[in-house]
Amino acid sequence: MNPTAETELCRRLENDIEPMETELRRAQWDAECTGEAEAFARVETCQKQVMRRLANRSDYDLLQNLRRQKSAERGASLSRQLDRWSSAMARQQINEEKIDRLAAEEASLVQQYNGFRADLAGERVGDNRIDRILAESRDSLEVETAWRASKRIADFRGDEGKAAPVYERLTSLIGLRNEAAREIGHPDAYQSSLTLSELDPGWLFETLAELDRVTRPVFQTWKKNLDAKLAERFSIDSSALRPWHYGDRFFQSVPKVEDSLDLDPLFANKDVVELTVRSFDELGFDIRPIIARSDLYPGDPSTSKKCQHAFCTTIVAPSDVRVLCNVVPGARWMSTMLHEFGHAVYGESLDPSAPYILRDDAHLLANEAIALLMERHLLDIDWLTKIAGVDRSAAEQIASRGRRQIAEKHLVFTRWVLVMCHFERELYRNPSRTDLGRLWWDIVEEYQEVRRPEPDRMDHDWSAKIHFVGFPAYYQNYLLGEVFGTQLEQAVRQQCGGMFMNPSAGAFLKERMFHSGARYPWRELLEKLTGDSFAVEPFLEVTRWANS
Repeated sequence: MNPTAETELCRRLENDIEPMETELRRAQWDAECTGEAEAFARVETCQKQVMRRLANRSDYDLLQNLRRQKSAERGASLSRQLDRWSSAMARQQINEEKIDRLAAEEASLVQQYNGFRADLAGERVGDNRIDRILAESRDSLEVETAWRASKRIADFRGDEGKAAPVYERLTSLIGLRNEAAREIGHPDAYQSSLTLSELDPGWLFETLAELDRVTRPVFQTWKKNLDAKLAERFSIDSSALRPWHYGDRFFQSVPKVEDSLDLDPLFANKDVVELTVRSFDELGFDIRPIIARSDLYPGDPSTSKKCQHAFCTTIVAPSDVRVLCNVVPGARWMSTMLHEFGHAVYGESLDPSAPYILRDDAHLLANEAIALLMERHLLDIDWLTKIAGVDRSAAEQIASRGRRQIAEKHLVFTRWVLVMCHFERELYRNPSRTDLGRLWWDIVEEYQEVRRPEPDRMDHDWSAKIHFVGFPAYYQNYLLGEVFGTQLEQAVRQQCGGMFMNPSAGAFLKERMFHSGARYPWRELLEKLTGDSFAVEPFLEVTRWANS
């Protein structure tokens, strides 16, 4: 056994891969911000370089041989590095022609997707406009028109109309991903992605089944009440409710009804970027340098090709973290800014001296846990008074209603994640099946209990979700992150006195979680932070408040 060989291999991989991935992230950032073809071409080139280097067979075989050898001299850090490099390289043990095709297709399809803007009566509009109509309109025809306009991305053929439609290219890409996964010994790319990211597929769907079993009766009771309110809002019978009546494009958040806790007026005339800065100041994080590097506002929807969504990216950890948003005043973007800068402070707090492969989050679900926790600022009394400028009595009323709102949010989102995970599993099992449109609505009706549009559509509404394009096999991380975050919040409350407006909580997160990076597997990290193993019951207990 030669520890020097292990160290040398890790150093060689780090020296090669870090600059390549840094350049890739810069190219991706430019592409998402501008939508320009030249930037996406750079993404493709950089992606090929990274994938080809990770595909190096001799280094991969050496890595596996070293991992099989037992050594008392190998420390925990070096073992973890070898495991992380093994997962990264295993994904790319495919032939070079397939690497090139994957890199080209993924970059091109993201560009095509980002170039779409919905058409409303001949006007090219962005997602913010669609979302506002769906959330606020009381006109059934208006929300249906906006909803259907958003789904036309499935048939979008690019700015010049020459490309194959999005849904067709997406199913072809999934087929290609599956071919690559089978080359490395997995039945499909969905199973491969889960396994190589330290999530056992069997365990995941057992956990999802438990979440379904417990939340289903709570959801059914809550939704019956919701449907009555929505029917009244739109002046229709509840049997006439369809997907466009549920407040957003996918019913992944709680619709506004007459007695909803509406926080939009609190932020109508506020600078949500400045409120975000002040929020993280209170936790001991200065995000102003991140703000300076970020792109936070929407462009002109008639001309801009900027990505319409929101994300955080780490170009160089921890010195160059950036956020993309499309901020307009309102509670939605206030929440989104808190979410994305939760990711950002995680990234900027990583240990700069750590090996490159460990200078990362413990798992995507752990990172999502922090981002989702940061959203909960909106219902904290001290935050509402000190940051949002709400008087104390109003803040107390909001917070008292907030417990139920959090429960409703968790409940609705759980049912939506069940849709995404079950559909995506089936999608990757057979992307060429001809009834994907019907399958999508079967699963929506099963888990969200939302009636499909009529007549029974056989088209491709499912492909309007960007995660299928650019974030495959990702959605479970949001829900698992909520579960992780619920346990973490309880531990921080017990050890620090509270999560929000509390520098002690910020220090706890920075020193005990963020700084450790990927040094520990996510389950081990959770136990170190909370003293408990992963459990869904604390999260499920919160969802039961929805009908209180």
